[in-house]
Amino acid sequence: MESSDPNFNRFLHQLQAESQRQKFAEQVHTLTNRCWDVCFTDYRPPSKLDTKTQTCLSNCVNRMVDASNFMVEHLQKMDKNNLV
Repeated sequence: MESSDPNFNRFLHQLQAESQRQKFAEQVHTLTNRCWDVCFTDYRPPSKLDTKTQTCLSNCVNRMVDASNFMVEHLQKMDKNNLV
């Protein structure tokens, strides 16, 4: 949806960038909430994270990122196949 108006094009690019930033922030929020629920059985965090909790958080985030990447790749492949 490019226009001959450079200001409009700049606005569209800024809007897309802001939308991507918002989606990223939502993803981080979702990851934080889910991993918090999984790794902290008590809703009050300890004063210091123990090794077990650190490992849990790391594994949780890594699995969520892996799942997210898998879904993005899968959707891109589907999209690519639909264009052919």
